[in-house]
Amino acid sequence: MVFLSSFWCSSQSVIARVAIVIVLFQQTHGAQDRPVCAPSSCGKIRNITYPFRLKDDSPGCGLARYELDCVKNVTVFTLFSGKYHVQNIDYETFKIQLTDAGVVEDTACSIPRYFLFLKNFTYMGGPDFYVTSPQNFCTDPLTFWSGDGVPSIPPYVAFLNCTNPVTDDTRYVKVNGILCGSGGHVYVVLYSNHGEFKMMDIKVGCHLMVATFANWNHDNKVSYVDIHEWLHNGFWLSWAELICIDQCGKGVRCFIN
Repeated sequence: MVFLSSFWCSSQSVIARVAIVIVLFQQTHGAQDRPVCAPSSCGKIRNITYPFRLKDDSPGCGLARYELDCVKNVTVFTLFSGKYHVQNIDYETFKIQLTDAGVVEDTACSIPRYFLFLKNFTYMGGPDFYVTSPQNFCTDPLTFWSGDGVPSIPPYVAFLNCTNPVTDDTRYVKVNGILCGSGGHVYVVLYSNHGEFKMMDIKVGCHLMVATFANWNHDNKVSYVDIHEWLHNGFWLSWAELICIDQCGKGVRCFIN
């Protein structure tokens, strides 16, 4: 399969436009300075290849910052010290689908274990957006990038523990049953404004337990069952910045069309 991308690279006043046809990108690009490695597999993830690697793969296969672990036949990626189950890796659009391990592993609580916020990531998006400046270039192994010029920041999902019931705000979705012996009243709030959490959105007597991202289509009325399914589906991140480094070099502005 052929995947066509265009890269624009600039360094100071010099601008170069490079059109590249990527044929099985993860296998052929950079073949001169990378060893030829057979794909690895773990559980349902059958084709683990550059830039990813399994922990026990041969040296030189994949990159250390994209190392995956195989735990009880489940592919796990460590992101900001948190453990995430890998649901899918799409090498054609340079995206990986992740689910917080707490949602899958902890059947009693079944809530995320790890905080994620927008500021954790360098954001790539918009039709004319260039990669981060040289000072901050590729500080994160993964980032937000849609691949089609449309911002792809997934909405926030926040778990709140409240002293009193919240009955005057339909955004507060009640969590069924007692959640991990936390006491109080536990709610989930969906944030789709692509911004940070605002103090004004948190009721008096409520505190934030954990917040993360999830892929969901906003409806006027949702249940906790819906939200739990969205959390299980996880969210998508991209290694698009690495592509810019491979094509243009570090500290050089790059635009992927």
